[in-house]
Amino acid sequence: MTEELNEGQRNCLNRIMAATHSLFDQIGEDAFSLDSDEEMIAGTFWKRKRQALTFFTGAAIGALSVFTAMNLYLPASSVESDEVAAQLMESDLSDTQTLMPVAEINLPIPDPVPDSVSEPETAVEEAAAEEPAVEETAGENVVAQNAPAENAEETAAAEPLPPTKTEKFTVNARENLATVLKRAAVPAKEIRKITTAMQSVLNLRQIQVGDLVEIEYADTETKEIALLSVTVEDRRGNRYTAAKTDVDEFEASRAEPIVSYRTERADGTISGAFVKSAKNAGIPTNVVQQIIWAFDGPVDFSRDLYKGDSFSAVFKKEYNKDGEPTGNGELLYAELNLHSKIFERYRYTDSKGREDFYDEKGKIARKLFIMHPLKKPRMTSKFGMRKHPILKYTTMHWGVDYGAPVGTPIHAPGEGVVTQAGRRGSYGRYVQIKHNSEFTSAYGHMSRIADNIYAGKRVKAGDIIGYVGNTGRSTGPHLHWELTKNGKRISPTTQKITAQRKLTGSELTRFYTVRNQMRDELQNEGAFARAEARPEARKMAYREKEEPKKVRKQKSRAKTQTTASRRTSSSKG
Repeated sequence: MTEELNEGQRNCLNRIMAATHSLFDQIGEDAFSLDSDEEMIAGTFWKRKRQALTFFTGAAIGALSVFTAMNLYLPASSVESDEVAAQLMESDLSDTQTLMPVAEINLPIPDPVPDSVSEPETAVEEAAAEEPAVEETAGENVVAQNAPAENAEETAAAEPLPPTKTEKFTVNARENLATVLKRAAVPAKEIRKITTAMQSVLNLRQIQVGDLVEIEYADTETKEIALLSVTVEDRRGNRYTAAKTDVDEFEASRAEPIVSYRTERADGTISGAFVKSAKNAGIPTNVVQQIIWAFDGPVDFSRDLYKGDSFSAVFKKEYNKDGEPTGNGELLYAELNLHSKIFERYRYTDSKGREDFYDEKGKIARKLFIMHPLKKPRMTSKFGMRKHPILKYTTMHWGVDYGAPVGTPIHAPGEGVVTQAGRRGSYGRYVQIKHNSEFTSAYGHMSRIADNIYAGKRVKAGDIIGYVGNTGRSTGPHLHWELTKNGKRISPTTQKITAQRKLTGSELTRFYTVRNQMRDELQNEGAFARAEARPEARKMAYREKEEPKKVRKQKSRAKTQTTASRRTSSSKG
């Protein structure tokens, strides 16, 4: 019978028989281990259970392999023998007790069912499988046909409702946006969402008295009034709007103002503080600040101005869409007449696009430092000769010491470029700033240098460069501040230290042309409009009058001295 088999069947049969022999050898070893008394005594329960499982599983697989091999020996046409073999396999497997399910093995056993019977059933199954697909496709078509109608309804619902009611409120004294909305009966939940959204486009602390607040409402289908948007308009015309996008959300936006400019001239006399006198003459708020900056250095506005001194200014004044001044502008020319001494400043832009205020000779003389490195300075050691507290002998002290707690911020007193930042001998942690070609300042004994301070870093006045400490040769926490002018160390407390810059060459020639043109226009009275003497800030116009404080009169009371009474008892007899 083996000779009747082809070569492929013979190879397959040999592999099956070899695997069967190997399996029976393994089963024999496991069976022997199960019968061993020593193994039963020394082994654990789980070991015995695993060996029994291996034995019975191997027996079942071996029987299946034998019947398969026998089936390969038989002719393919012997259907009756195949059915008998299958019945025997099922009976043996059903009688065999196993500890785990037997895995399904797909061996090449011929199918006893004729092809003529299986094809119609397959065709019916394919037809049945295709019918649901047709139904699903039809369902998708139905959904696709209904989709436009539903999308149209959603689009109609997504469109914002047109406003049907608008309420306007004015910010009064001691009010902010939240209090105005509360006055308008807006729910607290929506007030919180509106103010949160507004913070992304507007600093709520900048809302001033007189600013306008508009609230828009709309009528819904349920005859309820819904809040649509809240708009804040400042005096310059900026409109900040928080509009409702979803049911419970607001989105903020900002609209640019519509402004116009007019060149005006203002003349006035000092009758008190310069800022108040300049505003009364019609000079915008920020132009007043530009005048102070233009004369910073040679003129001290808190000490050098007296009653009766005069001033003049030419500037571009900004107006909003209603024709009201916004308080903004741009200074073109300024003049101060102090005790018959005239100071002039001209706005000039050089060929490199740099803009600044120059005097009539094309020079800038501005105060070098506009602030102190410490907010609350307390001098502990002056500039000059002293007995060193550590070295115990007299030596030169090249700076000024200011006592302060460890960690107090140290600010740059003026703009400049950091040239050194790190440890430097007896200075401890040290920072040096070059302000211009003349002046350099240094700061020592820091506890820590600011994280963003390094050599080459440009700083502005007020930037934190480090923190007060006690590093280096020091007896206590303090700031050591030095100032160098043209390589020579001087006292930082010197008053009116100015940094000068002068135009030369073609730049100076261009400046003279601008200066002469301005002087010609100043002589023509009709060249500029006259500034109106009215308050520029609406905050001043709408501020409520403060009631005079009531002074309590202290009643004079007669000073009386009271003493405790004493009881004395006397015994008779």
